[in-house]
Amino acid sequence: MLNFGIISTAKINQDAILLPVSKRDDVVVKAVASRNFGKAKSYANACGISTFYGSYEELLEDPGIDAVYISTPNAFHVTWVKEALLKNKHVLCEKPLSPTYSETLDLIKLAKSRGLLLMEAMHYVYHPAVRRLINELQDGKWGEIESIVAQLGLNTPPDGDIRYRSDLMGGSFMHLGCYCLHFIQNILDAPLRLEGLSVERKEEQSADILSIGNLKSEKGLSEFFFKTTFKDRHLNSFVKIQGTKGNLKIDSIFNPVCPKGKRFIDVLETRSDISNMSQLPSNTFYQSCYDFQLEAFMNSLNRGDFTPLVDSRHAALLEQGQALIKPLAPFPHREKLLLAS
Repeated sequence: MLNFGIISTAKINQDAILLPVSKRDDVVVKAVASRNFGKAKSYANACGISTFYGSYEELLEDPGIDAVYISTPNAFHVTWVKEALLKNKHVLCEKPLSPTYSETLDLIKLAKSRGLLLMEAMHYVYHPAVRRLINELQDGKWGEIESIVAQLGLNTPPDGDIRYRSDLMGGSFMHLGCYCLHFIQNILDAPLRLEGLSVERKEEQSADILSIGNLKSEKGLSEFFFKTTFKDRHLNSFVKIQGTKGNLKIDSIFNPVCPKGKRFIDVLETRSDISNMSQLPSNTFYQSCYDFQLEAFMNSLNRGDFTPLVDSRHAALLEQGQALIKPLAPFPHREKLLLAS
């Protein structure tokens, strides 16, 4: 039995760890920690967690905890991942794991040196249909990839939400752009560079609520675009891919399942001008992307495979983006068309 501890009482905990754990008999959430003892206690009581702590340090000192799920604001991920690894805990950390390439490499090195599993919670990639699509793209089914357009939008967060706080590494680029960059880099086995990133802010000092960026391959021949926003009316994601052998459009790529009562149903849709597209897995029903993510985490542990499930190239692009951010300016007409819903 693997004993998990949760660092923070964030809303994402319910879908990302508590519900997936409840469906398994080989793992349990044993403890939760908050920086406020009263909050930790009430959260533990509400969620049926037996142990609670008023500091993250106390949870990490608990010898009965084997692994931790970290859902703090982005700005604190590196600190608490490092502390958890130093306390010999396996780590599942919310995305983005780190805002810089060097810090990501340091965490990977630390996890390897201590024989611990480190996973960045890029949940979408563990859905069977998404995994198969990525494999087919990597294997060249659509030929050489000439362009990619990725878009991810959420409805507007309420006033005071931490996603507006730049000091906590909030903003649509860090919260949503990480998915787009991860997907683009994941299917291209070649170095990419972020050419530009323009953003719109709710207020002058707040984090961005909309970002538009473009990347190029090392040779500069292929072009990739992404748009993220907190201004959509609902969760909206898609990817358009142009290859030398054909085109592909994937709807709901970053949210391939959605809840329906106590079940989850597949909402991923694909359209292509390639007629022999393989049949994609469907009807996962009770399984969400977070279920598949936890399954991958547990499978790695059970195999004794502690290879970090982290892509440092993704962190390199996030770091470039932070250096390139500028006020939103009109993009050329062709790019506007590409980025339209």
